[in-house]
Amino acid sequence: MFNFTKLAASAIMLSVAFGASAVSHLKIIGSATPGGWEVVDGILMPPVAENENVFSCIAYLKGEEEFKFTCGINYNDPNEEYRNSSTDHYFIYKLVQGGINDNKFKVKESANYKVVCNLNDMTVSVTKAEYQDNPIRYNALYMVGNATAGGWTPYDGTPLKWGGESDPFKFTWRGDLKVGEFKIDSNSYNGGWNGPWFFAGVDGDGNIDYSKIVADGTNDRKWQIAEAGTYNIDIDLLKGSISITKASQSGIEEIVDENAEAPVYYNLQGVVVTNPRNGIYVKKVGNTVTKVMF
Repeated sequence: MFNFTKLAASAIMLSVAFGASAVSHLKIIGSATPGGWEVVDGILMPPVAENENVFSCIAYLKGEEEFKFTCGINYNDPNEEYRNSSTDHYFIYKLVQGGINDNKFKVKESANYKVVCNLNDMTVSVTKAEYQDNPIRYNALYMVGNATAGGWTPYDGTPLKWGGESDPFKFTWRGDLKVGEFKIDSNSYNGGWNGPWFFAGVDGDGNIDYSKIVADGTNDRKWQIAEAGTYNIDIDLLKGSISITKASQSGIEEIVDENAEAPVYYNLQGVVVTNPRNGIYVKKVGNTVTKVMF
């Protein structure tokens, strides 16, 4: 018994000295957030590049509403939650992991805030962000699908690059895609199909519009890649737009037969398109027919 007690005491001392054990991510949950108290709808806080125990995001929080932090996907384990060490909602300084007191935080004013949780010293800071034009919800997006390297495993989603506070609704990516399809997850750490996802939009006639990105997943509309290669992806969530373009091969000039028959492009309804862009088309050159994506 003595040895066990001594070991336990040592473990507690180490925990105090070095902070909480490392976790992969944090989420902000609560009535102050768009997702409310649904854990999988929480605002993702990815780790910062310089320190895996520090998590940060810029997010819109509603004033006079409650929030706390979690690294879990449900409420099964209180030790996955990081709460206010104080009973004062507005004392936003110190975190406590789990425990019997479910103390939460509040901000007085609805606004975009930069939120930083440091699990090395169990501190938290919430400061008003410079950007206040539109509410910020997402700091990360991930491509999931058999066109990507990670396939249909959400944990292996391919991350896009966030534009940061200077361009908080822009996400970009350049890399190789395979023939196949993908959709976009907002939190690969959830590891499942719950939580906010993004899909291809629809036009005024109800047809899939691959140049639009929406959160409405009716019919599970995915983006299609008809030809393997290197692609550039540009997303603007504020405009609800997405551009998927095949990158040209650097330093290699395409060999063109000037006597070859000019290609004719058709949309998926079989209508000839003079200037194809932002979608999948059927390309016909002579007797050769292929699917291409612009």
